Amino acid sequence: MITEILDTGRENAKPGQELADMLGITYRELTAAIERERRAGAPICAATGRPQGYYIAANEQELRTYCDQLRGRAIEVFKTRQALVNVLRALAESKEEQ
Repeated sequence: MITEILDTGRENAKPGQELADMLGITYRELTAAIERERRAGAPICAATGRPQGYYIAANEQELRTYCDQLRGRAIEVFKTRQALVNVLRALAESKEEQ
């Protein structure tokens, strides 16, 4: 389990590639394993600043902060999706006009 090798607290984040190497798996396999554990209830967070990497939330505030970051990313992904859906609509309309 990933949680067994992660340290607690953002200041102790471990880089993903380092974790993957420790486990003898690819980075893609690592991220899939992390998602499985998160969905099973493990409070695994990710830091994009310094230090960068994965860690176990030390407290409610760290977990809340990470949840807020995820929400912000989800909103941005949704905005991109909506822009692309608008492109699809425009393409469909231009085909109808031809």
